[in-house]
Amino acid sequence: MSPISTFQIFIGFEEREREAYDVCEYSIKKNSFWNKTRPNIIKLRSQNIAEYDRNHGEPQSTDFTFTRFWVPYLSGFRGYSVFVDCDFLFLQDIQVLLDYADPDIAVHVVKHPPYIPIGQTKMDGISQHRSYRKNWASLMLFNNEHESNKILTPKYLNEHLPGLDFHHLKWLKDEEIGSLPLEWNCLDQYYYLEDPYAIHYTEGGPWFGKEFLKTRYGALWSKYNDERVAIINQRT
Repeated sequence: MSPISTFQIFIGFEEREREAYDVCEYSIKKNSFWNKTRPNIIKLRSQNIAEYDRNHGEPQSTDFTFTRFWVPYLSGFRGYSVFVDCDFLFLQDIQVLLDYADPDIAVHVVKHPPYIPIGQTKMDGISQHRSYRKNWASLMLFNNEHESNKILTPKYLNEHLPGLDFHHLKWLKDEEIGSLPLEWNCLDQYYYLEDPYAIHYTEGGPWFGKEFLKTRYGALWSKYNDERVAIINQRT
């Protein structure tokens, strides 16, 4: 394992959640001090992956349902990278995740206990699935150089079925999956933490409508968005 020389952050992008993406990116930049190594923030879109050709008729609630597992390949199997859904709000320096780096661990995630989703459907009416590892893959710290991650080649990523195996991290042994504190993936409408590091609006956020301002962390997301818009307006 080489020293940590590269650190990239991949944020899943969905056109209908552009505002969520922008706030997620803003929150990362606002709370990061780049005191270890300056990472690249990359907008993860399937159309920007030339080799992406996964078309098995599987339900996909977002464009990044499967592209998230391309991160080690897109990182050249070097260094560490983070994947995060765009519906996150960061309140802590994301580089702190590097403190959990361990050469024996392929992926670090928050290991949510099994839970029943509040809604019966996702966006576009796709049915919610009950998973014993639900939302584990919504934020992942990849050790790109780990031997077990090198199976994640374009051929494997495009052809392996069922796709749910990826979200269950089935290409890994259990002992290769490390744990992050719950604070790094605090599910809005499910958890209330006094000092979360990252909030995940897994059931939707204020970018979908004012009704989401009533959730535990809805107003906080709106505050960050107002700050972001004010900065843009000052520049114009």
